[in-house]
Amino acid sequence: MQIFFHDGERRLRAESGYGQLAAGLAAELPLLGHRLDFAFDPAADVCLHICPPSSIRPERLPLRQAAFTMHELEHLPEAKQGWVGVLNSVDLVLTPTAWNRDVWRRLGVRTPIEVVPLGIDPHVYRPARTKHFTVLTVHENLGSDSSRENWRDTLRAYYAAFGGRSDVELIIKTWRWKPGDWEAAKDEAAAELDLAGEAVPAISVVDDELGADEMRDLYQRCWLFLKNANREGWGLPASEAAACGAPLAASRIEPLLSHLPEDTQWFEPGDRDALAGILVSACEAQQRAMQRAHRHTWRGTAELTGRALVRHFG
Repeated sequence: MQIFFHDGERRLRAESGYGQLAAGLAAELPLLGHRLDFAFDPAADVCLHICPPSSIRPERLPLRQAAFTMHELEHLPEAKQGWVGVLNSVDLVLTPTAWNRDVWRRLGVRTPIEVVPLGIDPHVYRPARTKHFTVLTVHENLGSDSSRENWRDTLRAYYAAFGGRSDVELIIKTWRWKPGDWEAAKDEAAAELDLAGEAVPAISVVDDELGADEMRDLYQRCWLFLKNANREGWGLPASEAAACGAPLAASRIEPLLSHLPEDTQWFEPGDRDALAGILVSACEAQQRAMQRAHRHTWRGTAELTGRALVRHFG
């Protein structure tokens, strides 16, 4: 649709709620195929007001009009008594909650009302952890049969859980490792599961010497810290990860059982199927967390706004 976008340049003053709404819609509606005019064009299909009713003068525009507006009280103070008349003079009211819609109705607004939740910019407001599912583990002597870490089980369980997926990553922090033997083990594990090319889920190996701040960043960005050891004296990385708020999964051995948090997800050493199940479950929890975090975005607001306008004015 061709939309005359009337917001009083609030999109340029994003410190206010209306400003953020206007900026979000101004950015997203064109990406959905709508044309926005910020000056009056009589060829427009509709005028979309993004402002309080006090800033709307419906009688001045020879266009069909929609108003995206809201109110924080269940009554109108004396200075806002004229708002009902303004909203009854436009052709469609968009408001962010069912509560707002019900308030407008009780106050006497007879114009059709549609509920369109407000959004956020998911590129700016996001969890501290990565957008995709990331597992972090620490395996000393990666690629070596002398490692006290069950890295072969980690590798096979990860491939079994996520073969064919591109939205996951296993990060392995290692030292004193054998890159050639590691690469051969990866190829062998992939061949066992008939994985090749893009079907092989991503693995990153970090063998740099990292300071405390860099390790903290790794712990904080992962959705699961995995401690898959066959023997251990204490397991400081798991304690560090727990201190950074990372969810934990660990092999059921002492002394890990003695000090890791109660909500640690345990698996028996060598039980690849159980470990793969834990990885899948943690990934599903990550997806739910991302859906919760980004359940309302400006793209979603724009999609619902565009659909409402097309239904009423298209």
